[in-house]
Amino acid sequence: MSMIILPVSEAEVEMRPPTGADDVQLLEMTGDPVEISRAWLDRLARRADGSPLEAATLPLTDLEWLLLEQRRLLLGDEILARSRCTAAGCGTPADISFRVGEYLEHHRPRRPSQVEATDAPGWFRLRDSALMFRPPTAADLAAARRTSNPERELARRTLRPETLTGGERRRALRAMETLAPCLSGEIEGRCPECGAVARFWFDPHRYVQRELKYEAEFLYEDVNLLAGRYHWSEEKILALPSSRRGQYAELALRGWN
Repeated sequence: MSMIILPVSEAEVEMRPPTGADDVQLLEMTGDPVEISRAWLDRLARRADGSPLEAATLPLTDLEWLLLEQRRLLLGDEILARSRCTAAGCGTPADISFRVGEYLEHHRPRRPSQVEATDAPGWFRLRDSALMFRPPTAADLAAARRTSNPERELARRTLRPETLTGGERRRALRAMETLAPCLSGEIEGRCPECGAVARFWFDPHRYVQRELKYEAEFLYEDVNLLAGRYHWSEEKILALPSSRRGQYAELALRGWN
């Protein structure tokens, strides 16, 4: 188990390594990337007191933070993203690398001096006004997308009072972005051929899920190999942590007993 303290809610979360059964679930999940992250993290994480995580109730910043921390635990700190130079007449492949720890530190939430917590869990207020707000959660986002006007529904769920002037709404959104910044964003690098700036849009949900699914795709080969080599049942193999299953598969490939 690895302990992680989330930056917005300050919840203490324990993360366990995935098993083969978790890998199967990940490979079979389809649909909205945020919902996939929520379901995946609910399988692997729990609060420090042993209660369920309920990832849908976390601020989106915390959800993305936890996903990136899990990526760092499973696959290492360095991320290598591949893009192409968009300069006219170039199109050279460009690698953009960065470290998860540095990326998270750069996007670490801060509480503005004029913002204070309220008695209502998850809600904050601006000290010099009656304006209250709550960082949106995955549940808020999912509910808003089911309406004809997602932006209005999201505001209805996360801002109080509902009748705000344009200036008040902008103040709340600025404070919210500082308190709970979005971890999706543009990453910049330099084209090795022409020297132009190469840009890559980094979405933690899509990127990490793509990586984890790539790693999980070896599951079926591992099950086939280990079942044939050691005569283990599928249930026993899928119960193994993914990293340990990989070690056994490597040994089997070498022909060791």
